[in-house]
Amino acid sequence: MEKVKIVHIQLLPLLSGAQNVMLAILNSLDRNKYDIYVISKPGGPLVEKVLELGYNYIPLSSFRRSISVLDFVAFIKLITIFKHYKFDIVHTHSSKPGFIGRIAARIAEVPKIVHTIHGFSFHYAQPLIIRFFYQVLEKFVSQFCDKIVFVNNFEREFAIKYRIVNEKKAITIYNGIKFDKKEIKKIYRKGDNVFIIGSVLRFEKIKNIIITIKAAIEVCKVNDKIVFYFIGDGKLFNECRQMVSEANLEENIILPGWKNNITEWLVKFDVYLLFSIAEGLSISILEAMSIGLPIIASDVKGNNELVSNTNGVLVPINDIDRLTAVLLSLPNEKERLIELGRNSRKSVEEKFNLTDFVRRYKDIYNQEK
Repeated sequence: MEKVKIVHIQLLPLLSGAQNVMLAILNSLDRNKYDIYVISKPGGPLVEKVLELGYNYIPLSSFRRSISVLDFVAFIKLITIFKHYKFDIVHTHSSKPGFIGRIAARIAEVPKIVHTIHGFSFHYAQPLIIRFFYQVLEKFVSQFCDKIVFVNNFEREFAIKYRIVNEKKAITIYNGIKFDKKEIKKIYRKGDNVFIIGSVLRFEKIKNIIITIKAAIEVCKVNDKIVFYFIGDGKLFNECRQMVSEANLEENIILPGWKNNITEWLVKFDVYLLFSIAEGLSISILEAMSIGLPIIASDVKGNNELVSNTNGVLVPINDIDRLTAVLLSLPNEKERLIELGRNSRKSVEEKFNLTDFVRRYKDIYNQEK
């Protein structure tokens, strides 16, 4: 039987949330049934991983994150690629690939076009005119695909309410991760000298890293037994490192850069922190939940579908004083934190497991139009 030709399109060749979601889907596909391709900007760890897994890789060097004249070049190139390879399914991820890729796939007469929204490109912190502009673009391009997958219910309901997408095309599939019953955070010990609050994130504005570092500095000034680990890199990494250096808190606020062995770090943490401005459905929070960590997160869409008072604390996004107070209170609540961590693991096992996640994506691929 002839294989189904499927291509997934990413913009950045990183191994962060959207890319890991894609890899989880691809790893679940039967290689005897699917001929798998990936398109992205060249270079980077995603490309290395795709080649390591034995998938076909097509570089698109004209991809740019910001709006660029090269977008038209990328658009024409994608049409050419789609027509040449005669893909049965094109699956786009995130805003730029989703806009260019869906239109190109429809022009190339690809039989099935799927798009996953890992978080809308518009959010409350943007000027109203910018949000409106992006909503209009999303409404326009939603016509050029067969199924639109949302990773949280809030955005799906919002998109339907404001007629950004057709309700028949819209589906919510929560991100899922592998649940390893052997990997679990250590139980708190009475003799522990420090309390570790950790985070894995991109050092970008959308992750609210500057405010998060400011809060960490205030916490460490009050309690020097609290230690923060912020694992990752990005545009704001050097600025954050300078803030920590000027506060003379390098021993309390540790910035080790990007690491691949994330689980080995997570099991050392006592609490997981992510105070983003906006999220789709955070893979990093799910990973922390899966090993039994309580979560402190910003009260924004996506996060509030992962975190509640049963497994953590949600903090209003503009309330740095509240965030600081919550973080300072944690070392005195270890018994409660153990229970919150157990609930985190239970939630992943029941609601955000990899099995249900991949089954629902396979159902989309197998559906007749």
